[in-house]
Amino acid sequence: MVQLYEIVEAVPHPDHTVTIVWSDGQRATVDFLDIVDRGGWFTPLRDPDYFVANMILLPGGAGLTWPQEIDYSADGLRQTAFPNGAP
Repeated sequence: MVQLYEIVEAVPHPDHTVTIVWSDGQRATVDFLDIVDRGGWFTPLRDPDYFVANMILLPGGAGLTWPQEIDYSADGLRQTAFPNGAP
């Protein structure tokens, strides 16, 4: 599978959002609260300190991850941030 976008910077916030910058310079804030509210494996992410402290940028900017293999691809997050395409 070809990766279209790479994340070059990701800053998690206690309100369960992450500000992301992709390799083409586009920037957006993605809200993870709907995902966190699913419970189950996502329950630990409800703790704002845990959410912020345990987010990891995957090698090569391929995406974001948290423990328990909670992974989100750079391309998927880009689609979430810009469902109608980048401005």
